[in-house]
Amino acid sequence: MSDPGPAPELRLLDALFRLNRSVLADARTHVAAAADLDLADFLTLRSITLGATTPGGLARDLGLNPAVVSRALTRLAQAGLIERRIDPADSRRSLVTLTTGGEHATEAIAARVRPGLAQRLRKLTPEQADALLTALELL
Repeated sequence: MSDPGPAPELRLLDALFRLNRSVLADARTHVAAAADLDLADFLTLRSITLGATTPGGLARDLGLNPAVVSRALTRLAQAGLIERRIDPADSRRSLVTLTTGGEHATEAIAARVRPGLAQRLRKLTPEQADALLTALELL
C-alpha cells in the first residue's frame, strides 16, 4: 500500500509556516532599511491603514497582547508616525490615526516589500494567484 502523504491540514500548516518565515524575513530587512522601525511597528501602521482605530482593535487585529501594542503605539507616537487622541464619543477610549509622516513611512516600506512579494506571486499564473489570495482571505 502506498503512503498517501501528509493530510491536507498538515500540508497547509507546513506551507504557511515556510511561507510566513520567508516573507517575514524579507519584510524585516526592508522595514529596517526604509525606516527606523521593526516589523511589528510596520504591521501596526499597516493595521491602522486598513482601518483599526483603537489600541484594542489593533491588539485583536495583530493577535498581540495589549501591553505590547501600547508600547508600540508609544514608540510610533514619539517618532511622529501616529497621533493618539481621545474618542469624542467615549472619553475612556483613545483613537489612533497615522500622521502624514506615518503615511509616508508606510508607503515607503510597502514600496520596498512589494517587489519581493510580486516575485513570489509570479511563480503562479494570474488565476492561481487570485485563487490563492481569495482562499487565504476566506481562511
